[in-house]
Amino acid sequence: MKNFLWCLLLLASAASAQTSTPKSSDEYDGVAGSPYLFKDWLSGTVYYKNGRVVNQFKLRFDCCRNYLMLEFKGQSFAPQTASITSFVLNTKEGKNADSMVFRKGYPSVENWNEETFYHILLTAKSPVLHILTKSIVEEKGLLPSSTRKFFEDEEHFFLLHDGKMIHLPKDEREQLAALFPAQREALLKFMQDQDLKMKSPADFIKLGKKFNELVP
Repeated sequence: MKNFLWCLLLLASAASAQTSTPKSSDEYDGVAGSPYLFKDWLSGTVYYKNGRVVNQFKLRFDCCRNYLMLEFKGQSFAPQTASITSFVLNTKEGKNADSMVFRKGYPSVENWNEETFYHILLTAKSPVLHILTKSIVEEKGLLPSSTRKFFEDEEHFFLLHDGKMIHLPKDEREQLAALFPAQREALLKFMQDQDLKMKSPADFIKLGKKFNELVP
C-alpha cells in the first residue's frame, strides 16, 4: 500500500510538471522513425535525490530531448527530472540479463549541462561517458510535397578527468591521443596494438581502462 501511494503521489507531481515539458506529439509530428532509445517500455529503476529508489514504473528514454518518460498501469507521463539523479534501463531480462545506467550531474561541456543524462560506459577514477542522442533531419526533394523529416542517430563520447569533460573524437586516433600529451605515445600504441577503430562503445571502454592505468 505504501508503494502504491508513493506511485500515486509521483503521478500527481508529474501532472503538474507537464506544462513545462515539450509535448512529443506536436514536436515530432511528421517525423519518420522514433525518438526513443528503445521502442518498447522497459523495466528499470529510478533513483531520486532524497534517496528514494523506485522500480514500479516502466521506462523509456527520449534521445532527442535527453528526457526520461515513465509509465504506470498504462498511463505515461514525464517526471520532474530535476529530482532524479540516475536511472537504470533493463535492456535484457532473464538468464542473460543486461542493463544500461544513466546519470546526470556532470560538468557542463559544449551543448550539454549538469541536467544532461549520460550513459555510463566505464566507472573509474576517470569515467567514460556516452551521450545517445537523435537529431531531426529534413531532406528536401524536388517538389515541396516530397520533403521528409526523419530521426538520425548520433553519439558522443567523453572522459571526465580532473573535473573536466573531455570530448573524445570518433574515428580519429591521432586527434584523440593528442588530447592527452603526457599519455599520447602510450595511447597511440595501445590503439594500434589493439586495432581499435574508435567507433564503438567497446573501443572507448578499452581506451578508458588503459588511460586509467596510465594516470595515477
